[in-house]
Amino acid sequence: MFRNKKGTLGVESAIILIAFVIVAAAFSFMVVNMGLYATQKGRDVISQGVQEASTPLTLDGTIMIRGSSSGKVDAIIIPLKTLGVKYVPMANQTTMVSLRVENHTAYANIYNGINKTVDPRGKNFTQLINSLGSGTTAMLFIENSDGDDSLDMQEKGLLIIHLTSSDQADKRENVFIELRPEKGAPLSIEFTVPSELQEGFHTIG
Repeated sequence: MFRNKKGTLGVESAIILIAFVIVAAAFSFMVVNMGLYATQKGRDVISQGVQEASTPLTLDGTIMIRGSSSGKVDAIIIPLKTLGVKYVPMANQTTMVSLRVENHTAYANIYNGINKTVDPRGKNFTQLINSLGSGTTAMLFIENSDGDDSLDMQEKGLLIIHLTSSDQADKRENVFIELRPEKGAPLSIEFTVPSELQEGFHTIG
């Protein structure tokens, strides 16, 4: 009788031990799974934060300005390319270009999207500026374009700004331009008009 009781007690202990092992295994799996999920979400948040804090656009060379016959700046040419991304959406609805000429001109948004009808290859800057029409406005011309509404990694962009006579920047005036794409930090550009500005095209910086 005593031996039978001892045998029964051993089986019950084994069952309880197995139950504890199963519960512990399930709990540890849940903890590991939640830890992996939290790590993944943390990595996504950090990646998105870095993307939002950095601009996806950068200058691709030097800025060029055109001096008018009156000795003021009537056009600005900004070469652009992507930075760290495959493409940057540049549609009129998702991108803003603000302009401020010190003391007399300030526009919240002068961007009119991508000019898909004019290929900048083989065109001079005067032809591109004339295609913008009248008024203070900005348009993006893309070389090697695939016809979509974005600036891709393999493409070259020219943001051209035309200023009307009342908005033209005079000598020694500061010009502030901010290009705000759909995602990422804005690209800010600032320069001072040379004091010896003459008629024609000049490079800035």
